[in-house]
Amino acid sequence: MDKKIANSLRISYDKVADVLYLVFGPPKEGTDEEVSPSVFLRIDSKTRQPNGIMIIDFEKRFSRPIAESMPIDLTEFLVPA
Repeated sequence: MDKKIANSLRISYDKVADVLYLVFGPPKEGTDEEVSPSVFLRIDSKTRQPNGIMIIDFEKRFSRPIAESMPIDLTEFLVPA
């Protein structure tokens, strides 16, 4: 696999639904686990590694301070490349 694709981060935002999507590496199947209200971590079914994040009500959340907006520590889920 191309190293650029494997280490890529894709960001997309659905303004109508107010949902932010972050995808790490190439798209993969997985399961979504709610790690905080309306914040979902996409977990690879085979490796159990995270491969994406979905944040619902993104614009509404981030009009508040970041500690209130996303009160989770992602470092416990993300492993340095």
